[in-house]
Amino acid sequence: MFGPSLCLFPFISRLGALLTVVPVAFALFAAPGVASANIDDYRLSEGDVLTFDFLDDDELPVTLTVTSDGDVQFPLIGDVRVEGLTLGDAVERLRSEFQTRDILKHPKISLNVASFRPIYVLGEVKNPGSFAYVPGLTVRQAIGLAGGTQTATTNPGDRVVARARLRGEMDGAQSEIVHEAIYAARLLAQLEGREVIDMKDVPDAAKPYLEDISARAVMEIEQRILDTDRENTKAQIDILTEGIYEAEQGLKILDDLKIQQEEIVEMNLRDLERVNTLRKRELNTESDLSRAKANTSNEKSRLLEIVAEMSRSRRELGSLKLELSKLKADRTRDILEKLQERELAINKLLAARKSAEEQFYLLAAVAAEEAKKGTISFTYEVRRNRDGSQRSEMADLVAPLLPGDVVYVGIAGI
Repeated sequence: MFGPSLCLFPFISRLGALLTVVPVAFALFAAPGVASANIDDYRLSEGDVLTFDFLDDDELPVTLTVTSDGDVQFPLIGDVRVEGLTLGDAVERLRSEFQTRDILKHPKISLNVASFRPIYVLGEVKNPGSFAYVPGLTVRQAIGLAGGTQTATTNPGDRVVARARLRGEMDGAQSEIVHEAIYAARLLAQLEGREVIDMKDVPDAAKPYLEDISARAVMEIEQRILDTDRENTKAQIDILTEGIYEAEQGLKILDDLKIQQEEIVEMNLRDLERVNTLRKRELNTESDLSRAKANTSNEKSRLLEIVAEMSRSRRELGSLKLELSKLKADRTRDILEKLQERELAINKLLAARKSAEEQFYLLAAVAAEEAKKGTISFTYEVRRNRDGSQRSEMADLVAPLLPGDVVYVGIAGI
């Protein structure tokens, strides 16, 4: 059986410069007949809310939370890993961080737990889930937080209602499974470019549920979605493909123009050389030479314009090709992500349906057991993470709990 829970009391007073590190004290509350829990049992973990304070300033304490990575963002020093540490060890680590980084030579700090990570109550209780931990919490009190045991105060009429509710949950989960399964098959058809959804693509775990009449209606809707998606995707690809073709044709035309213009420039250069030679022999006028130079310059400018236009066209062509490639890649990635989501959703729905089914038949078994024995006895199992591994032990109603414990309530003999 587990030992008692820890109740944290801050043993901190502001003693000014006399203190270098403030110790933290715990009070242990033990139920009669239960061995006391060792103080080392309490280790900081994800979800614990801490208060941190510099004792030699006038600022109020800050509230910090242990993250999923086991870190806490402390003032001045940032992330420090505290998961798995006692409060005393955490204070020593903080003190070392402040000193190592030359931020504070004699840090006067306090660290307390403002609220603990929750406990969980599962099994044969009315409202299974997570609940806030308070010091001194026992198994009996935790079950009370969860609404009591599932069958402790029920009557035959209550069980009929409960079974009807569970049947509704089972049917609802089955309908969702059918929808998600055909959705997944449609996504595979989109990914492979097929025109028709193939029921062979339905995940194997969901196939037993596809005999439902609603599957046909879901199939018709998903097929229409597939048709619409194919049309839209084809239209986008066609527009980009046509743009790429036109850009390529434009480049070919510009390339022909460039060749022609280069020939024209070459002819003008020869003509300029001829006019210049005649001018040196004074066989023509200065105006003839100026005109020949102007013509040559104009044709060179025209050639540069064609080259610049070709460069713009190449960039446009590259952009269109990139857009087409991105369209296809984004669509593939989106489909794959949605397929992963469908797989996860189906697994969750299967688990939910199985849970409802187990509770449904358990209620029937309980009714039979009550009729046979006239009474029901419960078992209480406490699961606790310790040193990175989970341990499970049977407990009684007065057993104290620690933050993060899981209490599982079962029915004896079932």
